[in-house]
Amino acid sequence: MLKDLTIPQEFVLLALDRETNKLKSIFRQHIALYTVMACLVELSLKGKVQFEDDNTVTILDSTPTGDKAIDRLLEIMTSKKPKKVKNWASYFYQHWYKQREIYKLVVESLVEKDVLKVENTEILFVLPKKKYVDVASTRNYIVEKIRAELLEEGNVEEHTVVLVLFLNTKKMLNDYFSDFERRELKRKIEQLKKEKVFETIKSIDKAIRNMDAAITTSASAAT
Repeated sequence: MLKDLTIPQEFVLLALDRETNKLKSIFRQHIALYTVMACLVELSLKGKVQFEDDNTVTILDSTPTGDKAIDRLLEIMTSKKPKKVKNWASYFYQHWYKQREIYKLVVESLVEKDVLKVENTEILFVLPKKKYVDVASTRNYIVEKIRAELLEEGNVEEHTVVLVLFLNTKKMLNDYFSDFERRELKRKIEQLKKEKVFETIKSIDKAIRNMDAAITTSASAAT
């Protein structure tokens, strides 16, 4: 079951780790938006979309995947004119209710998989608040999977490489890996980029960086 998690599911699970992200208020404000972008990356991995050289996102296959969050994003994108990565990031930044809808679907999928458990708590014993508990210790599984594939000798999955690229964008690797490990992860990924089997991660890496730049620009303009 744990091996079936998507990029957005793994991202949300790590982003909801309050112990490591409790001081990152700015980051937490945009978790939903980055979740949408993680879904876009997942669509690329599944061969549903393609990132062109000019950063335009081309839809290759609009048939549903069976994942509610990813399919909702695909539905929205199919109903609009083609856009560049940065324009999709800006679109969802402006349409906050759509990003929240997709984010909620990802969270619900983790609850359905018994990865997360929802606990109702209160702030100052007055305001209701939801707390998400990693009941299956899946965060540890994800971190150890990255270590096993990228810091040790063995088989490397494209999914794991892309997840590391995405997590590195928001410096989330800092929460789970030492300085030495992060340097080794970077070295290993640069090495993998030279291998033909991982050629597609170049376009995904470029798209991720463009997404982050667009979100940062949009957030700065709004302040």
